[in-house]
Amino acid sequence: MISADAYEIGEITDVRYDPFEWSILGLKIKSKRSDKLAAGTGKGNFLVRPDKFVMNDVMLLSQPVDRLKDSVVPDNANISSLSSLMSSKVVTKDNALVGTITTATIDAESWKVKSVIVRLDKTAIEAMKMKKGLFAKINVEIRTELILSSKDMVHLSEPMESLRDNIMIIES
Repeated sequence: MISADAYEIGEITDVRYDPFEWSILGLKIKSKRSDKLAAGTGKGNFLVRPDKFVMNDVMLLSQPVDRLKDSVVPDNANISSLSSLMSSKVVTKDNALVGTITTATIDAESWKVKSVIVRLDKTAIEAMKMKKGLFAKINVEIRTELILSSKDMVHLSEPMESLRDNIMIIES
């Protein structure tokens, strides 16, 4: 992450989010040098709140480093992180295993987690009467509106029988 005046802020290591609203609360940054940051977060980890960014190989902030005080806050390990959601099991309303989360999609305009990508379990593929190739895995996109809770496991609001109508197949 680089400020508008070309100061290297640090490396993005995670995304903190609100598990009820699915809004992005901040990008977790690891920095060896945060001496120029006005927020006084010190060296180490801190959050940069969502803003307008230019994203390529680097993420370019719209503000120079001396104006980051309103965008930078200390990191809080009690805030949910997207990395902890990865590899979580996903179950339906009727407690049937759907699969495992492999990634999440973020809408950079609204700064919300839009959906999660789930690698389907073999039993879910059979229950939803899907066909797969001999070695192919099926990944599906599940919108966050279908997620009731996300603690140790992700619980969906739909039973297995109606889930197929509410997912999008990514690859098969």
